[in-house]
Amino acid sequence: MDGGDLKNRVVRIGAGCSVDITLSLPQMVRQGKLDYMVIDFMTEGSVARFAGERAADPKSGWGTPLAGPELAMELRQILADGVKVVTNAGGLNPFVCADAVRRLADDLGLNPKIAVVDGDDVRERVEGAGLKDMYSGAELPAALASANAYLGAKPIAEALAKGADIVITGRVVDSAMTLGPLLHAFDWSMEDYDRLAGGTLIGHLLECGAQPTGGIFTDWRDVDWSDSSFPIAECTEDGTAVISKVDGTGGLVSVGSIAEQILYEIGDPQRYYMPEVTCDLSQVTLEKIGEDRIRVSGARGRAPTKTYKVCAMAQEGWRCAVSGTVSGPDAAEKARRMGEAVLTRCQRLFADRNLGDFTDAAVELIGTGDSMGAHAPPIEDPREIVYRIVVDHPTREGAELMAKVSGSAMASMAPGSAGQLGTVLKPRMRMYSCLLDKTGIPVRVTVEGETNDVDVPTSGGFETANVDTLAPLPESAEPTNGTVPLVRLAWVRSGDKGDTSNIGVIARDPRYVPYLKRALTTEAIAAWYRHVFVGGTGQVERFELPGLNAFNFLLHGALDGGVVVSRRFDTMGKGLGQQLIEFPVPVPEALAAELGPSRR
Repeated sequence: MDGGDLKNRVVRIGAGCSVDITLSLPQMVRQGKLDYMVIDFMTEGSVARFAGERAADPKSGWGTPLAGPELAMELRQILADGVKVVTNAGGLNPFVCADAVRRLADDLGLNPKIAVVDGDDVRERVEGAGLKDMYSGAELPAALASANAYLGAKPIAEALAKGADIVITGRVVDSAMTLGPLLHAFDWSMEDYDRLAGGTLIGHLLECGAQPTGGIFTDWRDVDWSDSSFPIAECTEDGTAVISKVDGTGGLVSVGSIAEQILYEIGDPQRYYMPEVTCDLSQVTLEKIGEDRIRVSGARGRAPTKTYKVCAMAQEGWRCAVSGTVSGPDAAEKARRMGEAVLTRCQRLFADRNLGDFTDAAVELIGTGDSMGAHAPPIEDPREIVYRIVVDHPTREGAELMAKVSGSAMASMAPGSAGQLGTVLKPRMRMYSCLLDKTGIPVRVTVEGETNDVDVPTSGGFETANVDTLAPLPESAEPTNGTVPLVRLAWVRSGDKGDTSNIGVIARDPRYVPYLKRALTTEAIAAWYRHVFVGGTGQVERFELPGLNAFNFLLHGALDGGVVVSRRFDTMGKGLGQQLIEFPVPVPEALAAELGPSRR
């Protein structure tokens, strides 16, 4: 294909993720008119789960739903239409995953070409190496359940070049599943950093299923969830894309829904580190070009670093988490007393059996505002409460004992105990993150039994000094005699990276930026969220994105250790953004009157 054809070509990539495959796979295959389908299975939480599963069964530790009924129903059409599937469902066992998909295809009389990308398993290199966690400074344990480098897009592109119909990877950065097809389709140079950044941004938008098409959107009343579309990126050779959805479906593609997803979990927007490129998203712009059609452009790239980020998991005992309900007058008081009594009972039994004490324990009442600190509205006498008791213990025996004791509470404690909602018993994992030099980490592609090494650039070259200095967003100095809740001025989205909460705030109108900047200082955000920090104080960083009229806040140490180990019900901080939408922003009285009351 010549250069002129490439410039005019549009590559259509559709997306789903592990939790929505029942809906996303048939919709995208039957209605998406796709070239590629990407399916994301890997989160920090899923890696911890995979590590625990693999410890119990060496043939597990991968995304088993991939080889389920949805793929069985759609695989014939996928192959007939020439749609290529790229997924990281391989988890910690990509070859086992590929074997399962092969058996599924054989049962259907089909013969797809399946490729496996591996090399990410670096446990042998990391264990005992004296490496330290890049956030806490703690030394990694000598024995690990898993350690995987976040590989990039190039091996995926090479697998597609070898004719693969389905590419199954282990740990790769989520956006690589989109950037890989774009590298293959457009033959981008590995030094064309602006295009690589653009492709990475597209992949970042697609990595979480229906989130760019209205999922968990601030303006939730505007979205039809009953038949939500999953996102489609119409990608062009210049590294830009139009994000759209399937005609006739629900969901929503808007400037707000796309902007929220861009800020989701990115950290410093000028230093979004990926294996092939360091992305600068600060000048990204969005343009509405039609109904449910948003053009995304403006990503810039610089050389990558010479290291891979590594995600390592270590088992630290066992966890039992129990939830149930209490109703009637004084429900909250009864539920809290019951939780404390369960813990006391457990401690007595632990002592009787020489099991030692808890590693950690917590009682949380859902429905009282426990997660909101001082911002919780007054609830004088809630008549229905969901309680959650979490116990960590060094032994499985101790965690199992907690499960038994909590069950007995239904019959012997609070009146109005309506029964347990669920009990989870699992290995307690802790995540460690470190950097590892790319040199010496083999990256491989296996297609039809033939394995080839991939020549991945390892030299790096990123220099912090080369990052552009941004012109600051304007800050208001005019008098204000009114206030409005933040949600009247902005869209808000929160997410997680380890123990850091990432909260993006995007102005609904450029006119609002000066008021947001003056009100949302790091000190104000730290004070607003004091209830999530140990000791009531925490470090907050603020970054500006002029292209989106947006701010990104990082709340370090705000997630009780992060999704893998957190005792909270909101392990990923998804609700923290919703806590911020009521923040009172001072504005001129005329603007407050123009905006009117909030519709929460």
